Amino acid sequence: MQCGGFFLVDKPAGPTSNRVLQDIRRGFLSEPASRGLKFGHAGTLDSFASGLLLVLVGTITRLTPWFMHQKKEYEAIFRFGEETDTLDPLGKVIASAKRPTLTELEVVLPQFRGTVFQIPPSYSAVHVDGKRSYKIAQTGEVPELSPRPVSIERLELLRFEGGEAVFSIQCSSGTYVRALARDIGRACGSRAFVQALRRTRIGEFALNAAYAPVDCTAGKIHAFTVDIARDIGLGAGILRGEFLVRFQHGSALPQEAVNLRYGGASVVALFTEGNEFIGLVERRGEDWSARMVALEELWQ
Repeated sequence: MQCGGFFLVDKPAGPTSNRVLQDIRRGFLSEPASRGLKFGHAGTLDSFASGLLLVLVGTITRLTPWFMHQKKEYEAIFRFGEETDTLDPLGKVIASAKRPTLTELEVVLPQFRGTVFQIPPSYSAVHVDGKRSYKIAQTGEVPELSPRPVSIERLELLRFEGGEAVFSIQCSSGTYVRALARDIGRACGSRAFVQALRRTRIGEFALNAAYAPVDCTAGKIHAFTVDIARDIGLGAGILRGEFLVRFQHGSALPQEAVNLRYGGASVVALFTEGNEFIGLVERRGEDWSARMVALEELWQ
């Protein structure tokens, strides 16, 4: 039995992340064992962007928060001299300014490394008074968005020519590269938007191991393993066979029921002795308490 898995997808520029997900899902519909499978993605890419997209399948969709909250790496092209309403090439120009010199650009970059406070783009999925920010922006209103802390661990200028700057970026989950372009442009006395964006890494997952959406068949799915649990910030342990039924019923488990492989995290991914993922547990005093039980036999 497998409870699910995930794909490393090389999303092309153009389609939305949801469109890519649905195309992959439709590819499974012809396989009887795939009926009823849930699909989800761990962090979207804007339609104009390309690169690594994690598509989660089956029970693994319930681990979305852990897959999402990984560091991201990008290659980005910022175009200086104009700012668009969407901060990408699909929007309309709303402001123009002179292009910065290389020196003017390099002077401001240090202030965007480390922990910075960033206001999300107006055209984003952030909720404002129960509405999506982009829905408010589409009406012509300016949504009131609060700054939030993000971490920019790497902001390396690779090239600057003809008003376009190529950057290599490593940042925390929740960082908007479009907002970064906007803020850098304004800081150096100009305006800017993201001309092109390609995500090259999510946590320990690299783009060079990804497949085009059309190639994401059952044979390309990655199993969720003990090591991957560790990589996404979970603990990991093996459940002793005699405690399986108790776990499936959500009962508390004694400490000795779990052979802990990786500790240091409050939530532990649980596997059978055959290395099949079966759910999540967390410490409650001296016992283990079931946080999520994966009972579905999604395919043989």
